[in-house]
Amino acid sequence: MEAIRNVLVTDVHGAPSTRHRLMTSTDWEETQHWCRQIYMPFDVTPAGSVRQPNSILDAIRIGHFTLSRFSYGVPVHLNGFSAEAGTGIVLTTLRGAIRHWSSGREHSDTGVGEAFLVDNSRTHYWLDADAEHLQLNLTFQHDAMAALHERWFGAPADERMWVRKFRFGGSQSSWISLLSYVCRCITEMPDAVEHGPLGRHLEEMIGVHLLTLWRQQLDSPQTPTLHRLAPRHVLLAEQHIRDHAREAPTLSELARSAGVSVRTLNAAFRDYRGCTPMQAMREARLNGVRGELLVALAGAKVRDVAEAWGYANLGMFAAAYRQRFGESPSATLGRH
Repeated sequence: MEAIRNVLVTDVHGAPSTRHRLMTSTDWEETQHWCRQIYMPFDVTPAGSVRQPNSILDAIRIGHFTLSRFSYGVPVHLNGFSAEAGTGIVLTTLRGAIRHWSSGREHSDTGVGEAFLVDNSRTHYWLDADAEHLQLNLTFQHDAMAALHERWFGAPADERMWVRKFRFGGSQSSWISLLSYVCRCITEMPDAVEHGPLGRHLEEMIGVHLLTLWRQQLDSPQTPTLHRLAPRHVLLAEQHIRDHAREAPTLSELARSAGVSVRTLNAAFRDYRGCTPMQAMREARLNGVRGELLVALAGAKVRDVAEAWGYANLGMFAAAYRQRFGESPSATLGRH
């Protein structure tokens, strides 16, 4: 993940680089201008108490793809993606979390290392991103992908394929391995990627990989994360968990943030989330630690990350982590 996390913002020697920088802005109009250029026209609404963005955008061309590293710096809701632009997007989460909506009730959540694929020219889509979100995006042209499919698979794509939108990837997936290779090429040989045969080679690899995943969706589509519409006090408690997971708020604190009693909050979580509020808290904290371990800098220690999340008993933390993720924290840290 290190090659992916640092792409476009460090050079081959690991020094900070602004070669691919398009924008750093606290202005919505400027931010949306560049988003329309790199992605497509869409609507954005700040979703938290902070209304001013702190956005940053870096980008590079790889054939017909545009690879970009982007964050608004604040929680946002995005919708109204333009079908007329004829483009789609692959969003790979580097930090934070994004909720990708398929309908009024169905959604898929992506955490660090997970990706979501959608052809915005063929289907409706909207998303919610938290304050910590940072993603590596690949914007593609529908017509170019359609031509690539016919060239490699010998026939036009089934039209049903293009409307599939789905989550894929993960820290051990072939997608992350491929993306790591692409990002290393960008860091080591940016001119060859932008202007030489290497860029065309990477374009074909990325496109065929995505088309293969897309074709598989016709045979065995993934089910979106599905929840019933939850009442406001559940959503308020979940927001408090996202905002304060590091401090490990108590059940009473969660209930106060939601404006209900502990008993009411417990019952609502069991009914609408299938767990207790404290189970949701533990899940958020463990995922938070895991996310930081996956993108930690060289020389980082598990102890320091765990203590930053308020874990005093490292033995109990390590046991809970292994039970949840099937590996030790040190194994996660060592992977990047």
